[in-house]
Amino acid sequence: MYTKRILSAIFASLLMSLTIAGCADDAKSGTTADTDSVTTAETIEETTKLEPVLPDKTYDGETINFLTERNTGYDWYTSKEIYAEQQTGELFNDAVYIRNTQIEDRFNVKITQNCVENASSVASRSLTAGDTEYDVMMPYMNYVISLPQQGFFLDLQTIPYLQLDNPWWDQRANADLKMNGKLFFTTGDISILDNECTMVMFFNKKLISDYRLDNPYELVNSNKWTIDKVFEMSEGVTSDVDGDSKLTKEDMWGLSCASNAPHSFYFASGERITKHDSNGNLELVINTQRAVDVIEKIINLCLGDKVLSDHTGGSGFDQVSEMFNAGRVLFVTFALVDINALRNAEFEFGILPYPLYDETQKEYNCLISTICVPALSIPYNCQNTEAVGVTLEAMAYYSVDTLTAAYYDNALKTRYIRDEESGDMLDIIFASRVYDLGFIYNWGGVGYLIQNMYMKKSSNFASEYAKIEKRVLAEMDKTVQAFSGLK
Repeated sequence: MYTKRILSAIFASLLMSLTIAGCADDAKSGTTADTDSVTTAETIEETTKLEPVLPDKTYDGETINFLTERNTGYDWYTSKEIYAEQQTGELFNDAVYIRNTQIEDRFNVKITQNCVENASSVASRSLTAGDTEYDVMMPYMNYVISLPQQGFFLDLQTIPYLQLDNPWWDQRANADLKMNGKLFFTTGDISILDNECTMVMFFNKKLISDYRLDNPYELVNSNKWTIDKVFEMSEGVTSDVDGDSKLTKEDMWGLSCASNAPHSFYFASGERITKHDSNGNLELVINTQRAVDVIEKIINLCLGDKVLSDHTGGSGFDQVSEMFNAGRVLFVTFALVDINALRNAEFEFGILPYPLYDETQKEYNCLISTICVPALSIPYNCQNTEAVGVTLEAMAYYSVDTLTAAYYDNALKTRYIRDEESGDMLDIIFASRVYDLGFIYNWGGVGYLIQNMYMKKSSNFASEYAKIEKRVLAEMDKTVQAFSGLK
């Protein structure tokens, strides 16, 4: 994914060029294009020279229909990156509209969508019936995993003009999500929910200053942002401020560990549940000696009595968000989308990647909670793979200067993250995202083993793994064999 430095000026220019065309619609709806929300004076430090190889032809107004996901419980997980009916002045909406207008005009296609609840179920019924209503399907990743092994999706590597090695596609996703050398779903700049679902840490800048702690940004940049450093800094902040001789939600806490924090720390350490060997075969690696040592250390640290959790007075996301907003927690472990719950904070806060295991680790790793990440897939009975491939490649490419630019602008401004360093942290976070098929498929419960160990206050990996190992291996082998049988 391209960095934020190449985005804003081009997006501003595109937005202004379409403002006149949108004025009539704006007058009807009583809105105006929000051009002020886009940075126009930022110096572009890098130039996008790479362009996709796309045909000089049009497709006679062909409709490219997407199946996307609507989340009625939490609207911020609804897919909003594919279709916009008109400009409204809202940043994301207008970015999508601008991008789609460019593509529709250039290739004479029409981009449409059907945004529904339980898109994976709708996809399953449609594919089983042999319907050809949808050209692209984007259900949530964890719920669509049974479909490709039934032969319902095409290998994206075979689609004409879909150039997955281009930087507007997530190269980590392309590598990590392959099965038997085939890639049936992926993501990239065409989506923003993969950004939103990335696990990160937020920190209270005022508390860093008040307690005279090391600057977390400098620690990240010098490769000294480690698990031990996080817990060392946190322990010095946790204290009984109300003097009742016990730690409660009314006191000061250095670190809040959500239920999914231990397995996020695990992936951040460079460990995985599964990985591909040199021949591209999938192997289970959660039971190696280093992995076991990492798991047991992380769980013991997270279970410490000076860490805010369900075990020590924390009672879920809402309470922790309230405590952070009140200035009583230094570090919280959330997904990036959870920044929506921190808007009431009256102090400056920042974003950080999950820490390294130690200073010898070469790169940061931030897990994506793929439960709400769209899996871009093409059904086996797609009627015009060339038109679809051209449209998807163009959408991902044009998204760099529209959708991704709008995402950075919103994350760094609308959401009260105003420092340049947080933008640099987002660059690091998005370049280091982790996808793991063991986590996504959750064979025999192995995807949530670490989280479950934490919730039951157990750090004995050997004992907990032994309970599920037979089922894990059997279910994993069944999946691998199913993919091996596909042509």
